[in-house]
Amino acid sequence: MSKQFAMLTFLLALALWGKSQGSDQINLKGQVLEAKSKAGLSGATIHLQGSTNAVTTNDKGAFIITTYKKIPFIISVSFVGYQTQDIKVTNADALTITLTENSNQLAEVAIVGYGTQRRKDVTGSIASIPKENLSQVSPSFDNMLQGAVAGVNVTQSSGQPGATSSIRIRGGNSLSFGNDPLYVIDGFIYYNDNGLTNLNPASGTAVSGVSTNGLATINPGDIETIDILKDASATAIYGSRGANGVVIITTKKGTKGSNNISYTGSYGSQHVDKTINVLNGPQWAKLYDDLYKATPTIQAGLAANKVIIDSLGNAGVTSNWPNAAIRTGNTQNHQLSIYGGDEKSRYSIQGNYFDQKGNLAASDFKRYSARFNFEKNYTSKLKIATSIFGSNSDENKLTGAAYNSIGFGNAFSSLYITNPLQTIKNADGTYNNTLQPALSSTINTIGGQQYTDNPVRNINAITNETKLTRILGNFSAEYKLLEGLTVRTTFGTDILNTKLNYFAPSYTTDGNNSGIITGSGSIGTINYLGWLNENTITYDHAFNNKHFVNVLGGYTTQYQKSENTFLAGQSFPSDALSYNNLYLATANKVTGSGEAKQTWNSWLGRVTYSFEHKYNVTVSGRADGASTTGGNNKWGFFPAIGLSWNASEETFFKQFDKTINNLKVRLTAGKAGNANFPAYSSIATINSNGYYFGSTPTATNGLSPSQPSNPNLTWETTTQYNGGVDLGFFNNRISLTADVYYKKTSNLFVSGGGLIPLSTGYSSVSQNIGSLDNKGIELALTTENIKTGDFSWKSTLIYAKNSSKILSLGPSKSFQPVAPTGQVSPVIVRVGLPVGTFWGYSTAGLLTNADVYGPTPAPRLTGVSQVTGDRKYLHGNRFTGAAITTNDKHALGSAQAKFTASFSNTVTYKDFDVNFLFQGSYGNKIFNLLQQQLEKTTTTGNVSTVLLDRWDSAANPTGKFPKVMNAPVVQVQDTYIENGSYIRLKNIAIGYNLPKRLAAKVGAKQIRFSISAQNLFTITSYSGTNPEANFYDQNNLQPGIDYGVYPNYKTYLAGVTVVF
Repeated sequence: MSKQFAMLTFLLALALWGKSQGSDQINLKGQVLEAKSKAGLSGATIHLQGSTNAVTTNDKGAFIITTYKKIPFIISVSFVGYQTQDIKVTNADALTITLTENSNQLAEVAIVGYGTQRRKDVTGSIASIPKENLSQVSPSFDNMLQGAVAGVNVTQSSGQPGATSSIRIRGGNSLSFGNDPLYVIDGFIYYNDNGLTNLNPASGTAVSGVSTNGLATINPGDIETIDILKDASATAIYGSRGANGVVIITTKKGTKGSNNISYTGSYGSQHVDKTINVLNGPQWAKLYDDLYKATPTIQAGLAANKVIIDSLGNAGVTSNWPNAAIRTGNTQNHQLSIYGGDEKSRYSIQGNYFDQKGNLAASDFKRYSARFNFEKNYTSKLKIATSIFGSNSDENKLTGAAYNSIGFGNAFSSLYITNPLQTIKNADGTYNNTLQPALSSTINTIGGQQYTDNPVRNINAITNETKLTRILGNFSAEYKLLEGLTVRTTFGTDILNTKLNYFAPSYTTDGNNSGIITGSGSIGTINYLGWLNENTITYDHAFNNKHFVNVLGGYTTQYQKSENTFLAGQSFPSDALSYNNLYLATANKVTGSGEAKQTWNSWLGRVTYSFEHKYNVTVSGRADGASTTGGNNKWGFFPAIGLSWNASEETFFKQFDKTINNLKVRLTAGKAGNANFPAYSSIATINSNGYYFGSTPTATNGLSPSQPSNPNLTWETTTQYNGGVDLGFFNNRISLTADVYYKKTSNLFVSGGGLIPLSTGYSSVSQNIGSLDNKGIELALTTENIKTGDFSWKSTLIYAKNSSKILSLGPSKSFQPVAPTGQVSPVIVRVGLPVGTFWGYSTAGLLTNADVYGPTPAPRLTGVSQVTGDRKYLHGNRFTGAAITTNDKHALGSAQAKFTASFSNTVTYKDFDVNFLFQGSYGNKIFNLLQQQLEKTTTTGNVSTVLLDRWDSAANPTGKFPKVMNAPVVQVQDTYIENGSYIRLKNIAIGYNLPKRLAAKVGAKQIRFSISAQNLFTITSYSGTNPEANFYDQNNLQPGIDYGVYPNYKTYLAGVTVVF
């Protein structure tokens, strides 16, 4: 052993002697600066090419690298997010090197859960929102995501100011709850409860309609970047809440350099894009004449009405109810920012005021917000950051019970259906509250809806407001234990107060109820408190500049508590009391309160390994323990693995460099969960009810079982497989990202009645039943079409196809959910079909005399008297015979689009820039429920102008629409299942940056002017107002149903930005 040691020592000495004889030692010093601020960049890498020798800069950006190489030689200087520089060293003088930010989409940095990663080393499917989208003026940032990323489907189902958008990443994974992605803002898991709906003034229960948008409390102007994690390799680190994808938002933190003051302001107008055509007064009078002649019961009792209606029609009396309620809306946005920093710290202070007045009277949204971000490197090892955000928003909306007395219609459906012979205002300018003499109170109802109502007056008189106050605070501390070993702890809290106020005065239908009550009011409050503590340790090291290892481990704990109270009453001494003195109600007093708590404890880990940035592996996992699951399934583990190969880094690939400069192949697999179901779903619960004993007329309050416990209740689990390729051509002048994926969700959560026999004494039960899958393709193609000194043109084309299918439903093979209106839904949930499949009859025009009286009569609906001029129904695929029965119903298409696409362009010329975005979908169906109702002829309600082409044996024997009859039985049929495909010019913006020399004359660093338009036009064959309409909003089972939702609007904006 001693001889071997002596020999080793001799060889080492000989090697050192040879080196000292061959060249002199050089200690090359320098500093790396950020190009804009000239501040030192800490952590930049200086690599001596042709060797494994590399060093990093200190907190001032300084470095010393020692070498025995002869001059000249080349060093590579790199920093995440900046363009790498290769510098030829020709002497030993100190160097000053400046790095410029890399704005290319293939920039080196990608934001992942709990950290960042070189984009070339990423194995998962991650996408970033372009900066052009983030500059749009919008009440909520979710609107900015539409058309921005492949596989992220954003649907704006309502034009209501402040309304939420439906966001689905690679389709929906759940039938019952929580298809929205997880939102993480500056590392804090954000609470967004779209269930904050308005309350029924009689019961305190939620009413269907447009949900309150919790995301609208966040000011979009505060956002620096938005990154979206789509596949399991990227989302598994969030475990039981990552199945629906993750949206990571980073807010503005300030920049190193001088202090800046910035103001951005805009003002614009909004205009309704489209309304539905209905009959005017004379046209409706003629319709009534036909109805009168065709219906003996009307002739027998309403002859006097006929005379009056004829006279009103002949006199040209008419009221345009939609136009009377629609106005020109406007929007304004003002943001003041103060930001800056130095070598050790940076800060940002943001203040915002946003105000949007909707196109329907009494609908608006207003928000005040402020944000303070601060971070500082106190030493070379310790970094502390603080983020504080507060907002206050006020939304006035028309939804649910504020629309009419049964909560089925909405403001616009009521406006369309209200009789055109009823006047809107009296001669003195007050709202009319009486029927025309012809509209007798004995015949003024259809389907329970009162047409004594004046919907324009109701819109202006009924109060239905939601006030949200939110405070978000987040603190983090990061300490470098050793080189490459860092510990980090964060603590954040979210406080949200929601107030729901409703009042219908006694002169409205909701506040009168046919004279039974005098006013109806309610108030509700929801107080939410959540906190999150996360603790991580990260080891990041490069071995010999070939093996790059990053290891993350962590423990997190989260707590959420929600408390709600509700008060309601009817019949008040005076309307002036509004909702402020509910204790004075003399009828139907209702009170209620509730509390819900949820907790999570989690262990998480991730290991990433890269060999020469060619071969990359990511292994991650998270173990979650949650209070919401059953006792037998309190913990779940969600693992994932990702592999990628940067083929373009291979030596053999260099021959293709001039054509294909980037080629990366990705493969991932893993699991993530969804536990977004109610807090106490797994335990036995009881309800309070009123019980009657004997002949006592007063109910006695008592408690009864409502749900049995289910200790086996567990997470919905989504297993996902993903394959992708990233390509760059001609130095990334053309770049393509393509992904294919397959997702299977098992243990679907279902809750409600029908799952357990009533003989058990329980009304509902929560269970894991069934499974579904999603599979799809995503393509994103970006091209730099022209790039010269003064002119550039860049385009991005996005295509995404997702298809879903229900695989199993436990013992049941299918069911039709009950719509929030209480009716049977036009949608069926059935094994083998997509979610959102419409179920009904096929038709073939109208019945002819031959169909009714010929030798081979056409089959007709069972239980309905059908004659010539009625709809002609067809047998389903498997049935024949003389009668059409419910067995003939079949699938009529799905609300799920066959594909979605967008096409965006950015053109710049000197100080001018133009951006525009086309966005659309193809192949989705819409059930036009409003059109169905507007083709239903009655003695009171208005109808669509399509009935001007109604069948009449003498006057119009070739009419395309059925003959008139009083309150015909309507069916779910293909004539109301319309093509919802569309192409929309989503946004176009023109900007001009004033030359700096001119801006400097008024003491400004930058002045920018802009004009823009949103939703400028839509190309679609859909007859409704909005092909994205969804009356039931976030209801997962019943998408694509349109009952006249708040229409879409065009917006024209002008804005200015000034930086001092």
